[in-house]
Amino acid sequence: MTDQKHCTCSCSCSHQWTQTAPFTPAWALQTPSTPACTPQSQSPIQNPYFSTTATLPICTPLELRKIGPNTMLITVSIPAEATITLPTKALEIKMIKKNLKITQCRFFNCIPTVPGIPHDTPKLFLGGFVRKDIQYSEVVRQTATTVEGTIKDFVVDIPISCVVDLGKHFKFPPVYFNQQKEYGSSTSTTLPSGFSSNEKLLSGDLSEFNVVSQEYHNPLPSCELIFTQINEMDNALDRVPLQGGPFEEGVFRTLQEKMIVLIQIRLSFQPDNDHPHDNDHPCPHYKHPEPKKC
Repeated sequence: MTDQKHCTCSCSCSHQWTQTAPFTPAWALQTPSTPACTPQSQSPIQNPYFSTTATLPICTPLELRKIGPNTMLITVSIPAEATITLPTKALEIKMIKKNLKITQCRFFNCIPTVPGIPHDTPKLFLGGFVRKDIQYSEVVRQTATTVEGTIKDFVVDIPISCVVDLGKHFKFPPVYFNQQKEYGSSTSTTLPSGFSSNEKLLSGDLSEFNVVSQEYHNPLPSCELIFTQINEMDNALDRVPLQGGPFEEGVFRTLQEKMIVLIQIRLSFQPDNDHPHDNDHPCPHYKHPEPKKC
């Protein structure tokens, strides 16, 4: 039973014992009590440059060209749209400087084909953002025929992302899979009574576990940004006439932006030679398994 007269908890906590003990030692009286309250949940940390979505758009490359034995040139066009709100009202945009930043260039190889099972094509995950430095004029004072202003600066990052389908017409380095194999040894034990004394029980040893594990580290290709081009259109969405100024002047804060981002990337793979440890294998007759290509 809970004694409501002696309840001293300062917060509503479930499953907390509040009945007065018949005897309280001296060390307990000197220890300050701490109510066991449930901590507040914290929101997870999110990547500011990518939205938390389950699907990504597939971008058909404009060009896939092999420029070397292990090098490919990829050209892709990525459309993007954003709504930008300026910190203050703008009379007009003076200049917009843009820089493309690539934060993700990850190659996904295809899985070796198996008869009767559908197979996919290699993909290249691209992600990043366009850094925009917007310079605009803000009205300070105006008359019926003049407008005086000052230049303001505003920087914003516009995220972009897509998945490039590399198709099925190019050969890529094979994928080496990790392997684990068990092996055992045979045993010979004496049979119990009822069997001939000349016979033995021949079987595998169940008291041991032997395994050989092989781990391969597939190298990832390197990405190099060769060329970028950004074609954009910015339109004001909330432009209103400038009160007390010339009749043709107006101010706004919200911009709708549409961009076409052209990216050219050089994708380089390591030479597809034999595994580096094949010659150092302790078994002289060891032969490296032949990998399956897509």
